[in-house]
Amino acid sequence: MDMFEINLTSVIQLMSFLLLLYILKVFLYDKYFETLDARKKKIEDEINAAEKLRKDAEKIKEEATKELHEIREKAEEIIKKAKEEAKKIIEDAKTKADDEADKILISAREQIERERIEMIKEVEEKAGELAIALAFKILKGTLDEKAKREYLLKILKGYKK
Repeated sequence: MDMFEINLTSVIQLMSFLLLLYILKVFLYDKYFETLDARKKKIEDEINAAEKLRKDAEKIKEEATKELHEIREKAEEIIKKAKEEAKKIIEDAKTKADDEADKILISAREQIERERIEMIKEVEEKAGELAIALAFKILKGTLDEKAKREYLLKILKGYKK
């Protein structure tokens, strides 16, 4: 037991060592570990906050993607409706143009028919006048007035039929 001997000096040294450990623990280690724990908690809080922000950002991104998709669908629907409306307007315009063209053709045919009837009447009147004038010239010297009138009435009646 030569190596390890317990004496008063050893006990005082041990007590001094333990007192030193207690003082270090109270003034240094406790504050050091409190600082480390506070820093650890702060880092964990920041990591949690960053994770929450990342999740919020992903959620916002998903919502934005969804809204963008909906907006695109609405835009495509609006474009489709506009194209259909344009087709309808074009078809209506074609129909109106065809109807107007038909009305113009019918009106032109009616006008041509009226003018043809007027021309026929005019030609018949001129032909009647010429026939009467010719008949007067032919009959001028050969018949008397009464015979001329009867002959003219007979021609006119035949002409009107």
